[in-house]
Amino acid sequence: MDSNPIVVGVDGSETALAAVRWAAREAILRGARLKILCCVDYDMITLSDYPIPEDYIHLLRERATKDLAEASAQALAVVVGAGSDIGIETKMLLCEPRAGLQTLSESAQLLVLGAHGATRRVSGLLGSVADALSTRASCPIAVVREQPEAILDARPNTVVVGIDGSPCSRQAVEVAYEEASIRNAKLIAIHAWHLRKVHSVFKTDHTKLAWEEARTAEEAVLAETLAGHREQYPDLEVSQQILNCDPVAALRDAAGNAGLLVVGSRGRRGFTAGLLGSTSRALLHSATCPVLIARP
Repeated sequence: MDSNPIVVGVDGSETALAAVRWAAREAILRGARLKILCCVDYDMITLSDYPIPEDYIHLLRERATKDLAEASAQALAVVVGAGSDIGIETKMLLCEPRAGLQTLSESAQLLVLGAHGATRRVSGLLGSVADALSTRASCPIAVVREQPEAILDARPNTVVVGIDGSPCSRQAVEVAYEEASIRNAKLIAIHAWHLRKVHSVFKTDHTKLAWEEARTAEEAVLAETLAGHREQYPDLEVSQQILNCDPVAALRDAAGNAGLLVVGSRGRRGFTAGLLGSTSRALLHSATCPVLIARP
């Protein structure tokens, strides 16, 4: 197992606590330490045009301490309930949350955030923070929505990965195989592109570019991207899907019945539309299961 910790950011929101519980379960799967982080953003205070009470900074730190204690208690409940003995630690940083989380990602094996956070009262783990870190973090980043664990547990033990043939997509496949192996889960590899968008780009009548011809070419992209992983994970059940539809819609629908969705932080432009950064960002805000952004 990787000795680096799993890092989860909290800000007192219910979504952040859902992320903590999910991160605790991930730490148990990996036999990793769990580090819970809360950032107090002093810059937000000093740049304000309004007078700040003398004890305001103290109150912020006090609230962050309370948020960390609550998050730690919920993580501990998950760990004890699973009969595990992984380590849990808390950390408060006096900095802007994106900077703090990015720094800790350099020594983490996984960074976990809630899809939406509280206000910038303490740490500002808003969707924009998760969005920014999806392209800046030094490790994979998982974004978790507030959803009862029972709903996720009731879903098939499945990991879905989006593929478009780009280098980031290949990285996503590598991560997805590892995640499916850790979970003893089935892996579904989806390669989707919208043929109508291809025609709009090239100003071509859709009848002049046959679906079957395009499918053959994209089957090669999918096969090439998956090549080599089957030998490394011979016992893993893998299914492949090639779809003529919008990639966001295809992956969002698949994620609705999966335990984890893995995508790259960027994709390839042009013919297949692929998993562009905009696609991954859209899925961060719309997929109902945790979304893992693979990072180099």
